[in-house]
Amino acid sequence: MLTQRNSVMATVLLFAIGFGLHASEQLASYPSIAGHGEVFHLPEAQDQPRDNSKICVDVTKGGPADKLNPAIEKVARFVNIYSQAGKVPASVRISVILHGDATLVALNDAAYAKRFDTKANPNMALLRELRKAGVELLVCGQAIAHKKASHDEIADSVKVAVSGLTVNVNRQQDGYAFIPLH
Repeated sequence: MLTQRNSVMATVLLFAIGFGLHASEQLASYPSIAGHGEVFHLPEAQDQPRDNSKICVDVTKGGPADKLNPAIEKVARFVNIYSQAGKVPASVRISVILHGDATLVALNDAAYAKRFDTKANPNMALLRELRKAGVELLVCGQAIAHKKASHDEIADSVKVAVSGLTVNVNRQQDGYAFIPLH
Protein backbone atom coordinates (compact mmCIF):
# COMPACT_ATOMS: atom_id res chain seq x y z
CA MET A 1 0.00 0.00 0.00
CA LEU A 2 1.35 3.43 -0.96
CA THR A 3 1.56 6.02 1.74
CA GLN A 4 1.15 9.67 0.85
CA ARG A 5 4.93 10.18 1.18
CA ASN A 6 5.69 7.21 -1.08
CA SER A 7 3.13 8.45 -3.57
CA VAL A 8 4.80 11.87 -3.68
CA MET A 9 8.23 10.26 -4.09
CA ALA A 10 6.92 8.08 -6.93
CA THR A 11 5.47 11.15 -8.65
CA VAL A 12 8.81 12.98 -8.36
CA LEU A 13 10.62 9.94 -9.75
CA LEU A 14 8.24 9.63 -12.70
CA PHE A 15 8.56 13.36 -13.37
CA ALA A 16 12.37 13.08 -13.35
CA ILE A 17 12.37 10.06 -15.67
CA GLY A 18 9.88 11.78 -17.97
CA PHE A 19 12.29 14.66 -18.46
CA GLY A 20 15.34 12.45 -18.91
CA LEU A 21 16.86 13.33 -15.55
CA HIS A 22 18.44 10.76 -13.26
CA ALA A 23 16.41 9.99 -10.18
CA SER A 24 19.55 10.45 -8.08
CA GLU A 25 19.66 14.07 -9.21
CA GLN A 26 16.22 14.69 -7.81
CA LEU A 27 16.27 13.06 -4.39
CA ALA A 28 17.82 14.92 -1.50
CA SER A 29 20.27 13.11 0.74
CA TYR A 30 22.35 13.59 3.85
CA PRO A 31 25.38 11.36 3.20
CA SER A 32 27.57 12.35 6.18
CA ILE A 33 25.53 14.58 8.48
CA ALA A 34 22.12 12.98 9.03
CA GLY A 35 19.21 15.42 8.83
CA HIS A 36 21.36 18.48 8.10
CA GLY A 37 22.94 19.99 5.00
CA GLU A 38 20.61 18.57 2.36
CA VAL A 39 22.35 17.88 -0.97
CA PHE A 40 21.51 16.35 -4.34
CA HIS A 41 23.73 13.78 -6.05
CA LEU A 42 24.90 15.32 -9.35
CA PRO A 43 27.48 12.96 -10.86
CA GLU A 44 27.22 14.48 -14.35
CA ALA A 45 27.44 18.13 -13.26
CA GLN A 46 30.44 20.22 -14.23
CA ASP A 47 33.11 21.37 -11.76
CA GLN A 48 32.98 18.44 -9.33
CA PRO A 49 34.39 18.70 -5.78
CA ARG A 50 38.17 18.23 -5.85
CA ASP A 51 39.92 15.76 -3.64
CA ASN A 52 42.12 17.26 -0.90
CA SER A 53 40.27 20.60 -0.85
CA LYS A 54 40.73 22.93 2.10
CA ILE A 55 38.01 25.39 3.21
CA CYS A 56 38.04 28.04 5.94
CA VAL A 57 34.48 29.05 6.81
CA ASP A 58 34.25 32.45 8.49
CA VAL A 59 30.97 32.50 10.45
CA THR A 60 29.80 35.81 11.90
CA LYS A 61 26.07 35.38 11.26
CA GLY A 62 23.85 35.14 14.30
CA GLY A 63 20.24 34.05 14.53
CA PRO A 64 17.40 33.48 16.95
CA ALA A 65 18.73 32.00 20.21
CA ASP A 66 16.20 29.16 20.20
CA LYS A 67 16.95 27.99 16.63
CA LEU A 68 19.82 26.33 14.79
CA ASN A 69 22.20 28.91 13.34
CA PRO A 70 21.70 28.79 9.54
CA ALA A 71 25.43 29.18 8.88
CA ILE A 72 26.12 25.98 10.86
CA GLU A 73 23.57 24.21 8.66
CA LYS A 74 25.51 25.42 5.59
CA VAL A 75 28.71 23.92 6.96
CA ALA A 76 26.87 20.57 7.14
CA ARG A 77 25.98 21.05 3.46
CA PHE A 78 29.66 21.60 2.61
CA VAL A 79 30.54 18.31 4.34
CA ASN A 80 27.76 16.49 2.49
CA ILE A 81 28.72 17.98 -0.88
CA TYR A 82 32.25 16.64 -0.59
CA SER A 83 31.02 13.35 0.83
CA GLN A 84 28.66 12.29 -1.95
CA ALA A 85 27.09 15.03 -4.04
CA GLY A 86 29.52 14.62 -6.93
CA LYS A 87 30.68 11.79 -9.15
CA VAL A 88 32.96 10.41 -6.43
CA PRO A 89 33.49 11.36 -2.78
CA ALA A 90 36.27 13.91 -2.31
CA SER A 91 38.32 14.49 0.81
CA VAL A 92 38.09 17.95 2.31
CA ARG A 93 39.54 19.72 5.32
CA ILE A 94 37.16 22.28 6.78
CA SER A 95 37.96 24.81 9.50
CA VAL A 96 35.18 26.95 10.94
CA ILE A 97 35.83 30.11 12.93
CA LEU A 98 32.92 31.49 14.95
CA HIS A 99 33.06 35.18 15.88
CA GLY A 100 30.95 38.32 15.85
CA ASP A 101 27.25 37.50 16.26
CA ALA A 102 28.03 33.77 15.92
CA THR A 103 30.41 33.66 18.92
CA LEU A 104 27.91 32.37 21.47
CA VAL A 105 26.97 29.41 19.24
CA ALA A 106 30.10 27.86 20.80
CA LEU A 107 28.72 27.89 24.35
CA ASN A 108 28.09 24.57 26.07
CA ASP A 109 24.48 23.64 26.84
CA ALA A 110 24.48 24.89 30.44
CA ALA A 111 26.05 28.27 29.66
CA TYR A 112 23.84 28.78 26.60
CA ALA A 113 20.66 27.86 28.52
CA LYS A 114 21.55 30.25 31.33
CA ARG A 115 22.40 33.13 28.98
CA PHE A 116 19.42 32.76 26.62
CA ASP A 117 16.80 31.16 28.90
CA THR A 118 16.54 28.07 26.69
CA LYS A 119 16.64 24.36 27.51
CA ALA A 120 20.00 23.93 25.77
CA ASN A 121 22.12 25.16 22.86
CA PRO A 122 20.15 24.26 19.69
CA ASN A 123 23.44 24.13 17.76
CA MET A 124 25.19 21.61 20.00
CA ALA A 125 24.07 18.35 18.37
CA LEU A 126 25.09 19.56 14.92
CA LEU A 127 28.40 20.95 16.19
CA ARG A 128 29.17 17.50 17.64
CA GLU A 129 28.27 15.82 14.34
CA LEU A 130 30.45 18.25 12.40
CA ARG A 131 33.33 17.54 14.76
CA LYS A 132 32.82 13.76 14.31
CA ALA A 133 32.95 14.35 10.53
CA GLY A 134 36.39 15.93 10.96
CA VAL A 135 35.45 19.62 10.84
CA GLU A 136 37.75 21.82 12.93
CA LEU A 137 35.60 24.13 15.06
CA LEU A 138 37.17 27.28 16.51
CA VAL A 139 35.80 30.31 18.31
CA CYS A 140 37.45 33.71 18.53
CA GLY A 141 38.98 34.30 21.97
CA GLN A 142 38.67 38.08 21.52
CA ALA A 143 34.96 37.77 20.77
CA ILE A 144 34.44 35.53 23.80
CA ALA A 145 35.91 38.27 25.99
CA HIS A 146 33.85 40.99 24.29
CA LYS A 147 30.67 38.91 24.79
CA LYS A 148 31.61 38.47 28.47
CA ALA A 149 31.78 34.70 28.30
CA SER A 150 34.50 32.53 29.80
CA HIS A 151 36.61 29.84 28.20
CA ASP A 152 35.17 27.18 30.52
CA GLU A 153 31.72 27.91 29.04
CA ILE A 154 32.84 26.81 25.57
CA ALA A 155 31.65 23.42 24.34
CA ASP A 156 34.19 20.59 24.28
CA SER A 157 33.87 20.20 20.50
CA VAL A 158 34.99 23.82 19.94
CA LYS A 159 38.52 25.10 20.53
CA VAL A 160 39.40 28.69 21.45
CA ALA A 161 41.63 30.59 18.99
CA VAL A 162 43.43 33.85 19.76
CA SER A 163 41.18 35.58 17.24
CA GLY A 164 39.07 35.10 14.13
CA LEU A 165 41.60 37.24 12.30
CA THR A 166 44.49 34.90 13.07
CA VAL A 167 42.52 31.81 12.03
CA ASN A 168 41.54 33.40 8.72
CA VAL A 169 45.08 34.58 7.97
CA ASN A 170 46.71 31.31 9.05
CA ARG A 171 44.33 29.11 7.07
CA GLN A 172 44.68 31.26 3.94
CA GLN A 173 48.47 31.04 4.25
CA ASP A 174 47.99 27.26 4.45
CA GLY A 175 46.09 27.28 1.13
CA TYR A 176 42.51 27.17 2.41
CA ALA A 177 39.74 28.78 0.35
CA PHE A 178 38.00 31.53 2.35
CA ILE A 179 34.20 31.24 2.57
CA PRO A 180 32.48 34.06 4.50
CA LEU A 181 29.05 33.36 6.03
CA HIS A 182 28.01 36.77 7.33
